[in-house]
Amino acid sequence: MRAACSLLALMLAFLARTAGAAPAPASLEPGEAERLLVVSPHPDDETLGAGGLVQRVLARGGSVDVALVTAGDGYVEAVVHETGLLRPRPAQFVAYGERRLLEARAALHALGDDRIKLEFLGFPDGGLMGLLREHWRRIHPERSLTTGVADPPYTDAVEPDVPYAGSDLRRELTRILEHARPTIVVLPDPLDRHPDHRATGLFTLLAIEEWTSKKKNRPGPMPRLLAYLIHWPGWPPGWDDSAPTPSVSVVTLTLPADLPAAGAARPLLTLTDAEVATKRAALARYTSQQEVMAPLLAAFIRRTEPFTELSAAVLQGVGEMVERSAEPQPLKAR
Repeated sequence: MRAACSLLALMLAFLARTAGAAPAPASLEPGEAERLLVVSPHPDDETLGAGGLVQRVLARGGSVDVALVTAGDGYVEAVVHETGLLRPRPAQFVAYGERRLLEARAALHALGDDRIKLEFLGFPDGGLMGLLREHWRRIHPERSLTTGVADPPYTDAVEPDVPYAGSDLRRELTRILEHARPTIVVLPDPLDRHPDHRATGLFTLLAIEEWTSKKKNRPGPMPRLLAYLIHWPGWPPGWDDSAPTPSVSVVTLTLPADLPAAGAARPLLTLTDAEVATKRAALARYTSQQEVMAPLLAAFIRRTEPFTELSAAVLQGVGEMVERSAEPQPLKAR
């Protein structure tokens, strides 16, 4: 059986293949009564990547679930900034996570009143890639380097006693898929340069593969898979400015030209003035992030939201890799 890191390497190689250039962006328009599931590595990613799409689906009579994988409690520089301590204690990282969770609930309320269902998992911020590589099985869970625990320290986590193991994260995401029965799944791009985003994208694909294999004998089409990008060198324009650019919301945002395309479609959602204003209001609720990276948040308040549409071939490829690897085995602890 292959190690979890071998599975990861295979998946990344498959997703990064460059068989052809991306076609010109096409207009994205969700249908009536869509069931949207947005998977977010940290509080704010769901709004940055898909805040406009969330509003559009709700406006057309659809439903929205947000699966929040971590509380964002591993942002060391931000906790140092907030506490004034060079070595914050684990309890202070947990308190920071609690603050970000409150902000997430406020942001989702701004996007959709009380119509958005939040499912918070509480896995380790900054450690999701390790769940693929070294900590797949629950007999060898990961321990957070910031909170110091090996399971969620938050009472409002869906499963507060779930161990920090890759198999459990896949299981939790599969359970959410079974409950939400999405027609659209929005997930982090597996090629995102942030390790937590890459890992969340890969775990989401693993969960979709497991979910769809269970429902082979059930009616219904495959959900549409839309990947959003947050972290890429030099992108989005203005992300590292000294201050947010006030007029950026009138400018369109497209994916970077050097993001491998593999011939995938790149649909573009054009936001109305009201949707842009609501997305801005939702991101304003993330006061902790506005304090430390306001230009990055502002860079995503644009006239458009770009996505990469992952084809069934990508999912089939993931399924084949999972079959070849059987149950991934953890490597030795670091």
